[in-house]
Amino acid sequence: MIDLEQIKSLGVGPELVAFSEFLIKEKGRKTFPDYQKLDLMKVPQLVPYLWVYDYRGGIDNGFLYHFTGTKIDEYIGFNAMGRTFEQCYSGHHQQDLISKLHKRVYLERRIGFTRRNDVLKIGSIDKPRTIETLSFPCSQGDQHLNFSIGISTYKFGVDAVEPIFRVL
Repeated sequence: MIDLEQIKSLGVGPELVAFSEFLIKEKGRKTFPDYQKLDLMKVPQLVPYLWVYDYRGGIDNGFLYHFTGTKIDEYIGFNAMGRTFEQCYSGHHQQDLISKLHKRVYLERRIGFTRRNDVLKIGSIDKPRTIETLSFPCSQGDQHLNFSIGISTYKFGVDAVEPIFRVL
């Protein structure tokens, strides 16, 4: 279940709130949104920040990217569609924490939230930033999860934050 007030209480940015509102509207009376029925062109300004995991083959071999927006591709450094999270973040200092959270989203059927610091490397320049992410489980009929859809935003030049990795 998506609790907008709980999400707002985290002090997240307006993009995460807008995406949460969109999913609440789109899911209707169902527990989970149905990714395959979402019309992302209703929120075109958010699409570059979205990513989708495909759970249809399970998660034993990792979290398979079904879709990544352009801002996600810029962050990773390449288009991640068809690759797993583990392939894309191999060696990343927070890979284990992020992966464990995504596993909990799947197993517990709950929303995942992270707020963390990272550094974007552009050539020889390091750009510190804060990343906020929400991950929403998706289902066609509320029985089995088949996808999750997430949004990640990046703020540059901000103070360090205490890292948060949790389910809501």
